[in-house]
This record gives sequence, C-alpha cells and structure tokens, in this order.
Amino acid sequence: MTLLSLLLRGGILMYVLLLLSIAMLGIVIEKYHQFRCVKRDNQKLADLLQEQTKLEGILGTIQEEPRKSPLGIMLQKLFFAKTDDEELIHQSMESAANLELHRLEKGMGWLSTIAAIAPLIGFLGTVIGMVRVFMQIQAHSSAGVDISLLAGGIWEALLTTIGGLIVGIIAIVFYNDLVQKLENIVKDMQESGIEYIIRKKNLS
Repeated sequence: MTLLSLLLRGGILMYVLLLLSIAMLGIVIEKYHQFRCVKRDNQKLADLLQEQTKLEGILGTIQEEPRKSPLGIMLQKLFFAKTDDEELIHQSMESAANLELHRLEKGMGWLSTIAAIAPLIGFLGTVIGMVRVFMQIQAHSSAGVDISLLAGGIWEALLTTIGGLIVGIIAIVFYNDLVQKLENIVKDMQESGIEYIIRKKNLS
C-alpha cells in the first residue's frame, strides 16, 4: 500500500497533518539558515575585532562592517554610547540584544504549536473514525457484525493518530535543537559583551 493510499484512507485530517508537516519543514529550513548566517556574521565580526589593538580600530570595524550582525548591533550600543553612565550603557546593550533575540525567535512559536496540536489532530481523526465504525456496527446490527468491516474501520481510524504522532515528534526534536542553537548564540553574545566592556575600559 502506497503512502498516497494511506493518506486517502486516513481521511481529511490526514491532509491537515500533511499541510502542518510542510509548514514545519519550511520553518525549520528557514530558521537553520537564519541561525547559520547569524553565527557566521557574529564570528566574522569577532575575528575582525580581534585584529584591532586600538580603540579607533575597533570603532572603525564596527562602523564599517557592511553586514549588521546581532553582535555588531549590540557592540554599537557600547562603543557609540552618548553617555558615560555604565548602567545605562548596559541596559542599552541588553535591550539591543533582546530585540535581536526576539527577531531570531520569530517562527519558533509556530513550530512549538505544531508540535503540540499535531498529536491532538491525529487523536481527533481517530475518534471521528471510531464513531463512524460504531455507527456502521449499529446500522448492520440486525444482520450481524462483520469482523473484517470492524477491523478495517479501526486501523483506518488509527492512521491519523500515527500521522499526528510522527509530525509532533519530529517538530519537538527540531524545536528543541533550534532552542539550543539560539541559546548558544545568546551565550556567545553575552560573553562577547562582557569581554568588550572590559576591553573598552582598558583601551580608553
């Protein structure tokens, strides 16, 4: 039996699960690409800054870097601050980092939602299928129950539960992996922020 025939036997909710899996795949591909680009841009800027030994060189590198990485945006708040109040500077850096974090988190909520609702949709499909089975049993009760009809209806009903669990498990795995990658990006930015706060004081 082909995958298409299983989809047809599973009912309309199998098509809903198929659409959810396509949406999940699109989100996952987009987020992995985005995180890879962010990590690359942050690392590129960090490598360029490591080559600078004077404050003027650091300022020029941050200002001239064509690709605005989240690290660069955060460090701009540190090196181009119009105040000497360290607390305000730290708050400004934290605000910039949180804004970039919010941008990177876009789409993650949908992935979490898919992971949560896919098994529920699958279970709903199974319940609907079981209701139909028992309706058929009641309709043919006077002529006796056909075991093959009963078994066929039950396994068809269970198809949506299987589909929902598969989509949900895959979504959870990708979501957790993406969350870990995002946490690593945030951790690296925090460490870089502390490093350059100290470095600015030493070069000033």
